[in-house]
Order: sequence, then C-alpha cells, then structure tokens
Amino acid sequence: MSLMAADELHEAWAKLDHLERQERYLVERLSDIRKAIKAQKLKISDLGPPTINRLPTELLSQIFTFCIPDPKFPEKPLHRIVGVSHRWRNIVWNNPSFWTSIKVTPIQGEKGLKMQLKRSRNALLDIWIEDWDDCRALYDSYGKLHAFLDAIVPHANRWRSLIISDSMEPEFVESILPKINHLSAPFLREFSIDMLDDLDHLPCPDFLSPTRAPALEHLTLRPAFQLDSFMALPTLKMLHLTFSHADNHLPVISMLTPAQSLTSLVLDGNSTGWSLRRNDLHCPLLEKLTLYVDKPVPFLEAIVAPKLRYVRCWILDLVEFDTIEGKFRDVHDLSLIFSSIEDQGTEPLCRAFPGVRRVHVSARNASFLTAGIHGSGVLERRPPMDQWLNLETVTFNDFDCEWLERWGLGEDPIVKWLRGRQESGLSRLCVRLLIREDEDKLSVYYALLERHCDLEIFTRLT
Repeated sequence: MSLMAADELHEAWAKLDHLERQERYLVERLSDIRKAIKAQKLKISDLGPPTINRLPTELLSQIFTFCIPDPKFPEKPLHRIVGVSHRWRNIVWNNPSFWTSIKVTPIQGEKGLKMQLKRSRNALLDIWIEDWDDCRALYDSYGKLHAFLDAIVPHANRWRSLIISDSMEPEFVESILPKINHLSAPFLREFSIDMLDDLDHLPCPDFLSPTRAPALEHLTLRPAFQLDSFMALPTLKMLHLTFSHADNHLPVISMLTPAQSLTSLVLDGNSTGWSLRRNDLHCPLLEKLTLYVDKPVPFLEAIVAPKLRYVRCWILDLVEFDTIEGKFRDVHDLSLIFSSIEDQGTEPLCRAFPGVRRVHVSARNASFLTAGIHGSGVLERRPPMDQWLNLETVTFNDFDCEWLERWGLGEDPIVKWLRGRQESGLSRLCVRLLIREDEDKLSVYYALLERHCDLEIFTRLT
C-alpha cells in the first residue's frame, strides 16, 4: 500500500470515529429531549383545565342536575354553576331540562317567564302558581296573572304538572279555571289545587277527563268543588278529594270504582249521606288510606283493599268500629286523630286493626293507652292497645312540658303503661316523641322513659 493510500485510510477511520461519537451524542440528546417532552406534557396537563372540564357536555349536564336538591327551586344552585366559566354557563343555558320548573308568581317578570319557556324548548314543564294572595292591587294583579297564563297556556301540550298552591285568594283561582278548563294536556301527570277556602259553587274542572288528561296520575282537589259529576280517572295512582257539606247522597262507590290503579287515597270533609254498601268498593292496589271525614267507619266497611298497609283516620265514635272487627289484619301503620276519647270503647278500634306494628297518636290522647290503669298505677286489666301483639313503635305527637305539669314525673299514663308492659313481660317498644321544643327539664323525663323503652326524640319544625 502506498503512503498516500495509508493516509487516506487513516483519515477515513478518524472521520468514522468522529461520526460515531456524534451519533452517540445525538442519541443521548434525543433521549433527554424525549424525557423533557414527557415531563413538559405532564406539567401542562397539571396546569391545564380541571379534569371535570374535560368531561363531555352530556355528562356535565347530569352532574349539574345532581347539584339541584329541589327541582322546584333550581335558581340558586344554577346561579352558582353559571358563574364558574363560560362553558358551564353555555351548558346550562342550552340544556332545556334546567328551564322546566316554571313558577308563576307576582314577583316573576313576564319577560323572564317567556325566556324560560323559550329555553325549555320541547321539554315537559312543571308549573307552580302561587303567592297570589295580596288583594291590595287586585285589578293590576289580575292583569299580570292573566298575562302569565296567556304565556303558559299555549304550552299545555307539554305540561307535566300544574300545582296551584294554598297561598291563593279564591278570586284568583276562579279566574284561572276558565283559562285552563278547555285545554287538553296529554302528558299531564299531576294536577293539584291545595287551599283552605271552599269553591263548592264551582263545578269540577272539565279537563279532568280521560280524553283531556289521559296520563293523569296524581290529583288533589282541595278545596271542595261540586263533585256530583266527578269520575276518577283510570290512570290515577294518588287521589285527594275534599267534600263540602252540600255533597249529600253522592255515589262515592261509582265515583271511585274506575280508579283501579290507586295506591294512595285521601278523602276529606263531610261524608254524611254517602251512598255506601258493605265490601262494594274494590281497590286492588291501594296501600295508603287517609280519612278526614266525620263518619269513617261506613267507608271502611265498604272498601276491600288487600294491599292496604297504612291507615290515617279521624275518629269521632269508637264504638262504630265493632262492625269491622278483624277486617284490616294487614294494616301495619295506624295514625289516629281523636276528636274526643274516653277510657272505655277503645277495644273495637284495636280489634279492627289487629296486625298493627306502628301507631301514631297525640300525647293528649294517652288515655287510649291507659284504659284500665287506676290512679295508683295498678292495672286492673291490660290496656286495649296491648292487644296488638306485633306492636313495635309508638309515636306521640305534640309532646311538651305541659304534659309533665299535668301529671307529674313518673305518674303520667305513658310511663305507667310502659312500666306495666315491662312487668307483664311484653316486648320492649320503640317510643318516639315529636316535641315542640327541647327543654332542659324534659331530660329527666327522657331518662325515666329510657328505662322502659327505646326512646327517640324529634323536634317538630314550625
């Protein structure tokens, strides 16, 4: 090999060595760059939008729905949500489900109401008409109410519920009915008028018919309307009817018979003169029955309800219950409202509902428990309530310090009754006191009760 060729070969090896060093450097540099890129991406991810903002719009909408505890009052939680970001605000504004709770009140603005109806698009609406009880500017209020009604009436085809609350003057209710009486509401599930004043000079609303409201499930008519032509809809699951003193000789059986899907029934008012026959009203799905009527027993005689588990009853005459002895063996919950009560005569009531497990009674009616207890605390015979061998819980409503002032500590009927049960070997009960306010001097009484029962205290919200 010539000298020149040797020099070229040496130079080529040197260049190759240089290139290989560059390659190793570049490979190491590329690895470092890739690590730096990965770290930077993680940093950007950590500093970027919260994970919740990466969620799809549909999922965010569902999460916002869970932030609204009461669908009737979505305003405050929605106000907080729309203040977070433009995206959240746009989600709320463009989702019709957040605009379906329509409140028709004097403080509502007509422009705001129409905007809400527009944003709700084709979604079903829940409408509350309330707080129209100020007659100081009656003419102006009528005009405003009618303007609001004119805005919502065209949307009757998507009403889901229409609630007219108790904070309404009768004059306003009377002005509402002509506006809605001719309507058809194919998706209406609930209609309620709940107020204390009677409207028994008005006929029952015409649109409460199978052709006008074919999907109606919940119906409350309180006040009393003229019910002589009323017929319960077959779709009803919950019904509350109020009867006036003029509603004599109503065919209540035929009136209620179509509602074979009823699970809850409340009858309120005057029942004198009702046309009832024994075991003539079959309610195969009824679970809850409330009777605020002056003569509950004839109705109890008439009804056949194999699934009935809860009865709330206003009682004037205890002796009448002799006629239904043992009829309601599967009623587990009994709530009793006495107009007056004596020590004698409670046994027929107990025998009518032999399977009771839970009973609610006012503390003022504790003699219902203690019939047969003498002033000394000695039991001449067990109180009728102890015939309920499956009894688990007794709730005393309206309990207050006046109770102790009347009877004295440890001498009241409740303690005597519970002590007697314990001495007789009967099962230990859960006793619940619904009190008006928790006062310190009641603590000693609570401790005394706890010797004979499992005590639970609840403060009534006023």
